[in-house]
Amino acid sequence: MRPFLAALLVGLAASPAWSQQRPAAPAPAATPERTSATYGDWVMRCETRTAPATGRGCELLQSLQDQRGQPVAQFALGRIQREDPTRLVVLIPSNITVAVPMRLNLGDNSQSIPVTLKACGPRGCVADTELSAALLTRMRARETRGQLEYRDALNAEVALPFSTRGLGQALDALGREGF
Repeated sequence: MRPFLAALLVGLAASPAWSQQRPAAPAPAATPERTSATYGDWVMRCETRTAPATGRGCELLQSLQDQRGQPVAQFALGRIQREDPTRLVVLIPSNITVAVPMRLNLGDNSQSIPVTLKACGPRGCVADTELSAALLTRMRARETRGQLEYRDALNAEVALPFSTRGLGQALDALGREGF
C-alpha cells in the first residue's frame, strides 16, 4: 500500500464520523518484526528490513562474554542479499594492532583464514571475511571451538574462542529462510 493511502485510511479511521458509522474491525494478525531461535551456541535472528535492503533478513550470532558477563566479542554470520556470498563479521575490542593480520583458526590443522579489519570506533573494531561453501562445510562438520587470533595494542597475542556447536543446525535454519 502506498504511504499516502495508508495515511488517508488512518486519518479516516480516527475521525469521529467514521467510527460512529462503522464498528471497529479486528486488527489483522501482525507478522513479528523480529524473531530469534537458538541452535547450540548460535542464535538465528531474523527481522523485517526497510532500507537499503528490504524484506526479511536473517543472520546467525554468537556473543562472547568475560567472567563478569561483560561482552567481549560478537560473531555474526550471514549475507545482506540472498545472492551475496556468506560473510563472517566480528566485533572486537578496539585495543588491537593492525601490523599483524587477524586470522580465523578452526583448530583442525588446516590453514587459517585471513580476516580483514574494516573500521574501529569507540565501541570496538569490525572485521570480516567471506566464507566459501567449502569452508562452511568444514565448519558445519565440527562440534568444537575455533578462535579468532590477533594482537592487542601491546602486541600480545589474543585468541578469542568461538563455538561451532549447533552451527550445522543454524545454517540449515538459515537456508530454510532463504539465506
